[in-house]
Amino acid sequence: MTISPSRLAIDVMSGDYGSSVIIKGIIEAKRICREPFVVHLCGDSKKISEVLEDYGLPKKHSEADLVIEHCSETVTALDIPSRVWKNKVDSSIVRCITLQKEGIVHASISAGDTRILMGAAIFLLGRLEGVARPALAAFLPTTSKRPSLLLDVGANLNCRINHLVTFGLMGYTYFKNFFGTKNPKVALLNIGKEPSKGTGAIIEADRELRKSCVGYMGFVEGSGVLLGEADVIVCDGFTGNILLKACESFHVLAQNVLGKNKILMEQIGDDMAILNPENYGAVPLVGINGVVLKAHGYSSPKAIANAIATALMAVNKKYRTIH
Repeated sequence: MTISPSRLAIDVMSGDYGSSVIIKGIIEAKRICREPFVVHLCGDSKKISEVLEDYGLPKKHSEADLVIEHCSETVTALDIPSRVWKNKVDSSIVRCITLQKEGIVHASISAGDTRILMGAAIFLLGRLEGVARPALAAFLPTTSKRPSLLLDVGANLNCRINHLVTFGLMGYTYFKNFFGTKNPKVALLNIGKEPSKGTGAIIEADRELRKSCVGYMGFVEGSGVLLGEADVIVCDGFTGNILLKACESFHVLAQNVLGKNKILMEQIGDDMAILNPENYGAVPLVGINGVVLKAHGYSSPKAIANAIATALMAVNKKYRTIH
């Protein structure tokens, strides 16, 4: 009995630094990942072939583990994000999701526009039963033994009550399955812990989560996030994105402030690694019927390589194809 390699679709035309950076990250992933995998490179075939040749990879090499998927359309700033999945079916970001819908690949990765990626994922792959809105989820380090899961971190800037409730339920299930935790603690991010604090939506979501989520513990303040007061922290995408990027900047701050003390930096280096976005590469879109990951627009080759490692881990936890 053999297990077939995981197959990933990667949006090569996304990101701020061009296709060469993403392809370099793919090559790096081939070097560091122990598990064999096949990559479907979605984008302009001419540009992709040129980059592969620049890295000394002839076309024949791609037949085994690098498959070029030519995409004739390009997404522009004039396109309506929520309609790209329908109007630009041959764009690289939509092709990734289409390959997944057709069962050709197990997961998709893009450093493109979050709204376009989510729109394509929702309409082509569909939402899991009971999910009102998918969310982007990210792990944050804490002073406890486990990191906390924060969602949403950018997919939904404006959230209604039922969206926040769904995030709590999804986060509870995701954290439980990921760590094997019997009863993860779920909390709503708020400006205080008193029942009367917060916006109307947060107060009402608190009431609903108390009825529907067995792991719900109430509110958590910003000061308690990195202290590990909750396993799952729920907020709207606007707040979550700001919090995530603020935490990511701690890595740079530590390097600048403590960098002169090499011994100290070595001691805390492993603990601080999770704060560096390059080390996890991408965050999952939770609530989608499939494995879809969003990478930073400014992803480096290292970040893309780690995004692939994250995708492989997610595929292995979700399913494997056995022949």
